[in-house]
Amino acid sequence: MDTFTTEQVLRREAIRRRVQGERRRDICEDLGRSPRWFDKWWAEYQRNPRTDFADRTRAPHTSPHQTSKPVEQAIVTARRTLEVANTPETKYGLIGAHAVHGHLERLGIEPLPSDPTIQRIMARHDQTHPIGAGNDSAYYPWPIAWGVNAIHATDIITRYVYGGEEIDNFHTIDLYSHAVHLTQHADKSSATTCAHLLKTWANLGLPLMQQLDNEAAFCGGHTHPRVIGRVVRLCLFCGIEPIFTPFYEAKRNYQIETFHSLWEAGFWSREEFTGLGHVQAEAPTFARWYHTVYQPPVLQGKTPAQMRQGLRIRRLTADLRRLIPIEHLPITAGRIHFMRKVDTTGHIEFLNETWPVGDKWIGEYVRATLDTAQQTLTLGHQADAEADWQLIKTRQFRLKETVHAVRPQFRRNSARCRDYWPG
Repeated sequence: MDTFTTEQVLRREAIRRRVQGERRRDICEDLGRSPRWFDKWWAEYQRNPRTDFADRTRAPHTSPHQTSKPVEQAIVTARRTLEVANTPETKYGLIGAHAVHGHLERLGIEPLPSDPTIQRIMARHDQTHPIGAGNDSAYYPWPIAWGVNAIHATDIITRYVYGGEEIDNFHTIDLYSHAVHLTQHADKSSATTCAHLLKTWANLGLPLMQQLDNEAAFCGGHTHPRVIGRVVRLCLFCGIEPIFTPFYEAKRNYQIETFHSLWEAGFWSREEFTGLGHVQAEAPTFARWYHTVYQPPVLQGKTPAQMRQGLRIRRLTADLRRLIPIEHLPITAGRIHFMRKVDTTGHIEFLNETWPVGDKWIGEYVRATLDTAQQTLTLGHQADAEADWQLIKTRQFRLKETVHAVRPQFRRNSARCRDYWPG
């Protein structure tokens, strides 16, 4: 692999992510580079926003006949950036080969590939969304919360106060009662996520299942294959089954996204916050209003507090908290679920690995379930809400660490999860 060109792509990627608001520490951790490396190229970008991030002391090693791996990766990254559409520049517009070409040109990618080359590379990486693989025609199975604390959903919404200070707002909602727990932080690392979940479980109670998207802090990062990250380990240790939504499908997290909108209108836009401390001081007032006054439409005239009134809630007590080795979490016996849409090559991706499902399932949603105790991976499909789950295949999934049994204090009635989401 051409190391020089790879470095240019990494440098562009680092600056692109910083411009989009990500923290330097998170970027360096994901890309495996030092803060000094980042500072050098951030300064270069500040001096010359049109820089190509090249080392001026070397000549680039590129092939005139074949698209280099770094440029191919730049195409894939550009396509994802346009599709996610989470910046003002990408919120509206097209995502085809010509749009990717323009995005690469603005980044200064050289040699600049042609539109047909970009189209071929996007097709090879299942980024062309042909009929059947990019629409919503397939049935999307998902467990329905059957009671209080059956399923929690967690997400992060990042905002900035005047002066540029970043505030990472962690929101968790109980999908049955719609009760929430909110915390605010200066970063969105896995350690901070764990701290938020521990406070949530002490406040709302311990869920049976924890719904998450594919944020790096949640899944363990997007670099190393077969990684069981800190957040997943914490869930398993506490007897909780993590569920990951499909890539780039925020609508699958619609309950928490709906709450984000309410929070934006009823809290964030109502005050000119001066810093993290100010947000933390005011958030409890909003939370009290939400739980005791607001009536989510789905609750048919009840408040979240009324939905929980009189129930015995199993919370994470101080005694239980002391049992958790938060700095050295092992892998614990349990199930981890990944909802994925089968791509046009018949594959799915999770834990930074690609797995074959089969051409028969192209465009369908499947569930990949990792059983850490059995060290097996099962792929299942549900045709519709009335159909039973169909087992597609079972594979071995070897883990490099010893898998520990769940401690008696955290044993939950896992049969309840299997009843509502078997497999």
